[in-house]
Amino acid sequence: MNTIFRQTLRRLSSQNKHSKIITVPAKTSEIPAESAGKLFLDKLKTHNRDAVALHEIKTGISCTYGDLVTKSTNFAINLQRTLGVVQNDNVAIFAENSHKFWVATLACLYLAVPFHLLNPEFTIYELKRYLMMSDPKVVICQKQAVSNVQSLRNECTFIKSIVHYSDDGVGDKDVVSFKDLLKENQNVSFEAEKVTEINDRVAYIINSSGTSGLPKGVMIPHATLRTNISHYIDPNLYPYHSDSVLLHVLRFQHIFAFTICFAAMYEGNKVVMTDPSSGPQTYIENIEKHKISQMFIVPIIVDYLATNPLVDQHDMSSVKEIHSGGSLLPSAIHDKTLKKFRIKAVRQVYGATELGIAVFISPPGSFIPESCGKLTPGTSIKIIDINTGELLGCNQRGEICVKATTMKGYIKDPENTRAAFDADGFYRTGDVGYYDEDLNFYIVDRLTDIIKYESRQVPPAELEDILLKHPAIKDVAVVGKPDRKGEVAVAFVVKKKGVEVGEKEIVEFEKKFVTEEKWLHGGVRFVDNIPRNRSGKISRKDLRKLLEEELK
Repeated sequence: MNTIFRQTLRRLSSQNKHSKIITVPAKTSEIPAESAGKLFLDKLKTHNRDAVALHEIKTGISCTYGDLVTKSTNFAINLQRTLGVVQNDNVAIFAENSHKFWVATLACLYLAVPFHLLNPEFTIYELKRYLMMSDPKVVICQKQAVSNVQSLRNECTFIKSIVHYSDDGVGDKDVVSFKDLLKENQNVSFEAEKVTEINDRVAYIINSSGTSGLPKGVMIPHATLRTNISHYIDPNLYPYHSDSVLLHVLRFQHIFAFTICFAAMYEGNKVVMTDPSSGPQTYIENIEKHKISQMFIVPIIVDYLATNPLVDQHDMSSVKEIHSGGSLLPSAIHDKTLKKFRIKAVRQVYGATELGIAVFISPPGSFIPESCGKLTPGTSIKIIDINTGELLGCNQRGEICVKATTMKGYIKDPENTRAAFDADGFYRTGDVGYYDEDLNFYIVDRLTDIIKYESRQVPPAELEDILLKHPAIKDVAVVGKPDRKGEVAVAFVVKKKGVEVGEKEIVEFEKKFVTEEKWLHGGVRFVDNIPRNRSGKISRKDLRKLLEEELK
């Protein structure tokens, strides 16, 4: 472990033993307290204009830092002048990983216009739910998604314009091509909008399942992106250089991918990107081709790489660090990966969408089995007793609560926003854990109902809401079943009297509404009743016990 890092943590541990609240001071003093857009644009202009910022594996297209500055500023000007976007508006970005994604998001940041990140695989049912959250004036999407957005125009009357990625038109005056918004405006100077209240002004909206209930839109303020930058440029956390090359395979609608790529471009790194559909062979070939030095991935992809024989057929010597986030990396997979890539450690990263930052990260070259790492700067942690709320100390298990530059709240959801924080302003993660004498943190259980499939959140309440639309279902509960992909959704179904319905019909019915990670991969179990507690809440523990019995 880095000596300075270790000494700092020991000192902080001593200072906080009495209060039982662990704090690491922020390191943002050298970064101006300005909007994320102004910070980024000012920094972009200092990078080598000919250096590659973004490379798309699927298309072979590269975007230099000079291109990125020109395109993103032109796009911002045209959002204002052509589409009439102003600071009180929201924009939705519903598209795959590409350089165009970053042109659009940076343009919104320059204008201090919040943008809502939406999964490009969303069904119309899911898309409607999320558009209704943020009421975007403009939706930016791939050409093939235009018809889905148009089908919702009668219900989503707030949508005034649709921008599609293709260069040609689609025959609708309210649909414009991305190319049209890249046109230069002669004799127009551009400066990013200034934001004084960076802790309060929303930079972007990203989706989360929260700790329970239906999906929510998390409002992340500009100050959080400033903290992201401070972490990335901290050599004790990320000992990188300007010539680092990162591989990104997670969708940018995942906060882990979005925040790391944002910070990497701030530093002038090269980002090579694709998406999860490309597969391990594509990742492996491009690690060698582009001499990737850093990877930020989830445990299932780490596992694919660690066990894939193709790795042995390619030169992986450029890889210096692999970071794993989304869920805890098992020790067995970690050890296999070290042998394959001949690196010192796979670094564990822990955060939450609501926090907007990495809260715990393994120090460089360090991996402690089952640990999610050490506390990052600008963060305070306390462990509380699940039943009494009492502050707990070293090696005592309780709920992990975090105070940092967290979300402003859930959009249009004040009730769940209030419930997410305690009286002292700590975000309640719903994760059960503890810390040891060296301030290594551990996650041992989860209080939340959320299912984790391939490190992606699957909210049971959303699936239950859908399944109850089926005319043969009287009652239903969904829980997660352990699987090599993390957890898979299993539905416990009570049929209506006198009605026949089979597992296949229910599984196919549910598929019509949601994306693949939310499908009932664990199948359906028919039961006489759904166990509930005195308040009527589903007793998911009892249902998980039934699944455990199946495995015996």
